[in-house]
Amino acid sequence: MRVHFAFGKTGLEAELPPGPAWQVLKPRYAAPLENEVAAVEEALDAPVAGPPLEELARGRRSAAIAVCDITRPAPNRLTLPPILKRLERAGIPRERTTILIATGLHRPATAAELDEILGPEIAAAYPLVNHNARQREDHVFLGQARHGTPVWIDRRYVEAGLHITLGFIEQHLMAGFSGARKLIAPGLADQETIRYLHSPRFMR
Repeated sequence: MRVHFAFGKTGLEAELPPGPAWQVLKPRYAAPLENEVAAVEEALDAPVAGPPLEELARGRRSAAIAVCDITRPAPNRLTLPPILKRLERAGIPRERTTILIATGLHRPATAAELDEILGPEIAAAYPLVNHNARQREDHVFLGQARHGTPVWIDRRYVEAGLHITLGFIEQHLMAGFSGARKLIAPGLADQETIRYLHSPRFMR
């Protein structure tokens, strides 16, 4: 039996040996959006909870946006431009809108990867930061969490006037689901914080 796995960018073909009764389990997908850009803009302007993004941004001096690194296929080229447009309309200029690559303990993104993650136009027009979990001086200590986890988060994110995370949520082998708040911790956390979060105590 020959099957195609969704692996990497082009997929992986594999020939399964005869004998076992193989069965390919496929998910049930939601119907695709007719207009993706319009759907994103509607979500930003009329969210299910809280005020619109532009209203949140008004009066803020700066913004920081955490995005996934190259290991996560988040559709930033679709979702980021409408966000940036609303920040500018609200009065936050490009030079005070910092985009942080939430690497966690991964290596920094290369210049080519930044173009792929953000699109070359955005990569060239906004301040970009590759988070470095090993640089303690780049982090602010926010105290200890309930179970004793030391909370060190990237200073450039913490000190911004408006905090945004932009990613996606996916199933995770050990944690149930991945994404959302993980853009901040471990994504923008110091290595000490990450070690606590990735210890057996939290991963079981």
